[in-house]
Amino acid sequence: MLDKEAATPDPNGERMGPAMVRPLLGGLLELAACARSDGTWDEFAGMVALRRHDALAKLPSERAARATRLAELHQAVSRFAELCRAEGACVKQVLAPILEANVLPADSRLVEAYRDERPAPPEPKRGTGESKEDRQRRGWHALMNAPWAELARYRTYLGGEAPFATHRVVKGSEFKHVMVVMDDAEADGYLFSYDKLFGAEKLSERDEENMAAEEETSIDRTLRLLYITCSRAEESLALVLWAKDASSALTAIKVCGWFAADEVAALS
Repeated sequence: MLDKEAATPDPNGERMGPAMVRPLLGGLLELAACARSDGTWDEFAGMVALRRHDALAKLPSERAARATRLAELHQAVSRFAELCRAEGACVKQVLAPILEANVLPADSRLVEAYRDERPAPPEPKRGTGESKEDRQRRGWHALMNAPWAELARYRTYLGGEAPFATHRVVKGSEFKHVMVVMDDAEADGYLFSYDKLFGAEKLSERDEENMAAEEETSIDRTLRLLYITCSRAEESLALVLWAKDASSALTAIKVCGWFAADEVAALS
């Protein structure tokens, strides 16, 4: 389980992912699944997917125009199939034949982001404000330039089929075997710190002030996260800490008394 920001669950508990990704996770990925490993197109499965998502609902009634439109669709999905399997292809490149030929009904936000050629706004410095528009444009820009291959993996994760999840997602669930990966750098969090909890980093002045005032500290918040993840295990539990100072962390862990001597080991 990785302690990173999770996809937000809907009221029914299903993980749907950020709003900007959702238009890609339905018909487009279903259509992508019709591409064979050699980049060719599974026409039968492709037609089923196209019909399911109303791609063939508005074909011209006149024979010549209908044939022309079907040829356009075939060319677009064939190119799409090639790009889906192309090494290093980004989302924008793979979307191009589908959106340019209007193969599937497309979310207006997706189309707008695809056609936006402006550079992404720079990331704001910590503590400074940012407009909603700039934040969304940065998000869309990152999505358009992300590797296409990551989308299918992301849908696997959202569907609960991946062997890992975040602490927010697993809350309330139980698993026979659990590995908790604690990495402050990867988690990019600032309200909690496993390094501080396990002695690999000193408490900040603010932490010490909060402790003196008996107010909540980053240690309190980190302990709650650790409890959530550790209490998911039914049979076995492994904790993996990526510490800034492994030697200090090992010393502090041995002193704290939480673990037996043979339960702690340094990973090379």
